[in-house]
Amino acid sequence: MLAADHALLDADPWFGAVPAERRALLLAQASIRSVAAGTRLYGVGDPPDGLWAVLDGQVRLIGYPAVGAELVVLMMGPGTWFGELSTLDAGPRPHDAIAFGAARVLHIGIEAFRRLAGATPELWWDIALLACAHQRASLAFMMNTLAQPIPVRLAWTLGGWCARRAGTASRCARRISLR
Repeated sequence: MLAADHALLDADPWFGAVPAERRALLLAQASIRSVAAGTRLYGVGDPPDGLWAVLDGQVRLIGYPAVGAELVVLMMGPGTWFGELSTLDAGPRPHDAIAFGAARVLHIGIEAFRRLAGATPELWWDIALLACAHQRASLAFMMNTLAQPIPVRLAWTLGGWCARRAGTASRCARRISLR
């Protein structure tokens, strides 16, 4: 793993808060791979296969709320961890995880995680905190987005898209206005 990868992962609010010795245990079990655009890392209904993190590129979690409908549940960029829900409860995957463009991803297999957590039970707490962070983000999204009038939701969506494209929200604020 590159030094830049370590720095990226350590900057993540969740992973950076995990004590250094436990971060090292997790990373020692990790494998890294490059994937092409459209690569399915896991799919709805798949058995749990462990934790994932994005090192480069983007991975999208996609759900299917109705026949023929597709919903992007979460877009994850570099430094973002995911896959904790099925790792915690051993249930099937609730979403597809698909590379959007070429990506480099880190993977800690479920058996390796369970072995580590058996020897270091605090890892269960760490992974629970990741699940809590994602739950809080989901609740905030619902409260701040879904409860707003459609023009406000559209502005937030366009603002986020613009910020990701431009690399800064301040340049986008001038481009979007509600009338």
